[in-house]
Amino acid sequence: MQGSYEKTVLEPEFPFRLFFNDGYTSTPHHWHEDIEIIYLVEGVLKVGVNKDIYNLAVGDILIIGPGEVHCFFKEKGSSNRAVIQFRMSIYDTFLSGTKDVRTIKPMFYRSKFLTPGSEIHALMEKQIKEIIYECSEAKEGYKLILKARLYDLAGILIRHLPEEEYSPENETRQKERLQKLDKVLQYVEKNYQNNIDLDEISKAVGFSKYYFTRFFKENTGMTFLGYLNNFRITKSEWYLMNDEESITEVAFKSGFNSVKTFNRVFKNLKGCTPMEYKKIVRGL
Repeated sequence: MQGSYEKTVLEPEFPFRLFFNDGYTSTPHHWHEDIEIIYLVEGVLKVGVNKDIYNLAVGDILIIGPGEVHCFFKEKGSSNRAVIQFRMSIYDTFLSGTKDVRTIKPMFYRSKFLTPGSEIHALMEKQIKEIIYECSEAKEGYKLILKARLYDLAGILIRHLPEEEYSPENETRQKERLQKLDKVLQYVEKNYQNNIDLDEISKAVGFSKYYFTRFFKENTGMTFLGYLNNFRITKSEWYLMNDEESITEVAFKSGFNSVKTFNRVFKNLKGCTPMEYKKIVRGL
């Protein structure tokens, strides 16, 4: 459960996967090289992408581009989302040249939020449902059909959305931004159990305190303290689900210096106390 770069394992010949997530736990900020399409099947879902927050209802579609930093918040009620992940390289076989690459890439390199009621949503939803069906049936030749549906998705976006600017320079700047942010997220991953303040984290990653505060907010949509608390609570969820420690032990193991603070932050973010959460997830 990394809070930074997420290396997804996809087949080189067919870099695609589909899975469902019940949204019971939150997922801290991370990014990967894959395009990710979220289709909400049930409930509600809150997703952070870079500095933007999206509140999804049933039927909503969220496209997250490669390299976009995103996180998933746990909702009080149950939810179910279909997650489609694939790489741009899946289009390489049939692209006719540089012009095609420049046309398709911008369609996926920034997040797009589509809600029911528009023509583009109806077209995208149809293709997504067919992708889900083909994956569930897995009949002979289904990978060819999946590739065709992914091409349809790209064609729909090109036809119905304004052309976006894309250049190698933009991609280079994005990589530099991710490298800087990755330093921060990796530091938190390694040190979240210890005391971390703004002075310490700024110095550790080589930023001034002012630059770090602005940079982090611009790229995650939240303050560093907000991120740190969310990260620690996400860790504590796993401990509460899988370990046998007491609430006090989980609090300190998750990086909180007091049980009182842990209980307050946990209830504020999850809507219940750690003990209540533990009973729910373990069916006690």
